Amino acid sequence: MKIMEPLSEELKDNQYYVSLLDELIVENDQLLKHRLQKADTYARFINEQAGLLMDQTIDYIRENETSFSIASSTLIEQWKERMFN
Repeated sequence: MKIMEPLSEELKDNQYYVSLLDELIVENDQLLKHRLQKADTYARFINEQAGLLMDQTIDYIRENETSFSIASSTLIEQWKERMFN
């Protein structure tokens, strides 16, 4: 079994995914961002999604013994499929 490296502070608080998800939403569905901002739920939505993605990434790394970048790329693609298709 491969031992995981400790997560950086940025990854521990999900900021990597928060920034990435914000960019993806702006790029793919600007109306979604505006709807969530009007309801004052955009930040909560992004943070919840980032937390879920980080948990899934850690699980994926453990199960598949792969790098963070591979796990993250795979899960981001799956997230984009669910959100925008």
